[in-house]
Amino acid sequence: MEKVHVDILPGVGLGKLKFGMSRDDVKAVLGAPDHQEITHYGDDADDQSDAWEYHPLRLDLSFEEAEDWKLVIISVSSEDYQLKGSSLIGLNTDELMEELDMLGIKELEIEDMSSEDHPDQKLIASEELGLNFWLHQDILEEIQWGPQFLDDETIQWPN
Repeated sequence: MEKVHVDILPGVGLGKLKFGMSRDDVKAVLGAPDHQEITHYGDDADDQSDAWEYHPLRLDLSFEEAEDWKLVIISVSSEDYQLKGSSLIGLNTDELMEELDMLGIKELEIEDMSSEDHPDQKLIASEELGLNFWLHQDILEEIQWGPQFLDDETIQWPN
């Protein structure tokens, strides 16, 4: 995958990467990840996630066991990735809010996510598009998104 200006497609994926792809399908596109870690995120034994990191691309992918190890989350942290033609990484909160408004993304929730390990962290989320914008010290560092849902539990996989 080329690192230059890859389009973020809410609910669909990123360039050739589509939500619902298997790990083997992703490897065929990107090769093996630089780092891989399986973690547990809930009480159920099936609540496992396989997180892949592609350091040079500043790209993270997550596959969930509950979804038959399909690609369910994409995260990017480089200004090379664009949403509707706009590069957002590196913008401050005011710039980000203005740009999102110009892109027609208006229904946003803002939440202080600061913790001892991550002071001065904020999440700006578009529930409608499934987009999360993670800011640290008032600067957008990461954009994270997943597939759309038909209801609270049913994923609408892209074609």
